[in-house]
Amino acid sequence: MDEGPRHADEAAAAADPLDWLRPGHRCAPAEALRRIQLLCAAWPDLHAAMLTVLATHQELPRDMLAAAIRQFRPDLGAYTQEDVVGLLTAVWNGGKSGFDAVLRTRASAPKRGGGALSWVKE
Repeated sequence: MDEGPRHADEAAAAADPLDWLRPGHRCAPAEALRRIQLLCAAWPDLHAAMLTVLATHQELPRDMLAAAIRQFRPDLGAYTQEDVVGLLTAVWNGGKSGFDAVLRTRASAPKRGGGALSWVKE
């Protein structure tokens, strides 16, 4: 059985520093957390940091990404886990304008009680 070429491809992939960005790559949670911390520190802009983390860790559920990002971004301290998941969704689906719209409505808006009508403008 000739395993030479396949083995060579695996060795080349292991030597590739960007191997962790390949689709379907699975890594240990500690490794992903370390990368997320580095990415959050590398981009001072919240949108850029969240977009980069989301784009490079698509295999992870958004609630897990939100928890990790909240841990390393002090500017998300006022936001709930649900808020950060909403921001990740806005980053992915709405781009910068969608992200900014969700950001404005989450932190500065007073929390309404269960009886408030969300469609009525005050």
